[in-house]
Amino acid sequence: MKKSLLVLASFLLFSLFLFMAKGEKNNRLDINLKGESFFEGLRIIQKKNSVRNWTLTAKRADISKDSNEADLTGVEMEVAGKGTTIYAEKGLYHMDTGNISVEGAITAKNNNYSITTGQVEIDSAQGLLKTNSDVRIEGKKFTLQGKGMEIKNNEQKVRILKDVKATFNN
Repeated sequence: MKKSLLVLASFLLFSLFLFMAKGEKNNRLDINLKGESFFEGLRIIQKKNSVRNWTLTAKRADISKDSNEADLTGVEMEVAGKGTTIYAEKGLYHMDTGNISVEGAITAKNNNYSITTGQVEIDSAQGLLKTNSDVRIEGKKFTLQGKGMEIKNNEQKVRILKDVKATFNN
């Protein structure tokens, strides 16, 4: 009799535990569906033909409700093989295309130069960076200013679109 009572009590406690766990799971699910999700310390690696093109890290990424975009803050993007790192205050990562828009105080640096601007669109598939904002490029022996810029990363070409002013130092 004692054994059957113990088995019955164990079964009831186990059932109660499952019921409570299921209830907690449903409550958490409702919260996730109603609120927006975010990541802290996000890292995205983009590869083409098994070769790393770039690595993007962000201090925080807020995922949109439809999960197609991520609003980024504290963006750092390392371009593989180029020795260049792009720093930006905030950005938007499009998950379906892999394209990135960054804005705020943007600086791209490597050992030979630094580029500053206020907004950049990055087309990952084509390796193309574009801006219509003011641009300043500072090298060891030159300074270049202008409005608008296109960088073809695959061809290592930089083109300033208009109002170009260059200063060369000896």
